[in-house]
Amino acid sequence: MQIYAVYFDTEIMKMNAEVLKLTADTSDALDKEIYHALNATGYDFFDYSDEIAILVDDQGFFKQGLPVFEIESTYGDVNKLVGKLLFVRNIETEYSVDIGSITYEDIFKLRNELKIQFVGFTKGA
Repeated sequence: MQIYAVYFDTEIMKMNAEVLKLTADTSDALDKEIYHALNATGYDFFDYSDEIAILVDDQGFFKQGLPVFEIESTYGDVNKLVGKLLFVRNIETEYSVDIGSITYEDIFKLRNELKIQFVGFTKGA
């Protein structure tokens, strides 16, 4: 599975991005790889659009020193998301929505249209 990761690089003090390749063959193994990528024990979904979701650390606001991003979805709502942002594709199934690989076309579109701004760091709980 291919994921597009956006994060704040504290060494160069600016936002950065990379494509991550996850190799899990089960949903449990995929969750573990996502937890590792996020440095988290759980994750939440943020619907960026009908096709794209963003995975974030579900406890990010309670941790100290994580970057805070303000992001506008394609629906026009503005939200604050914390930590590394993992962009994935929404895959609709009969009973739910699963995550799938993001395409290079998706990444190109995100790079051109994504409204995102770094706004600071978390203070923690």
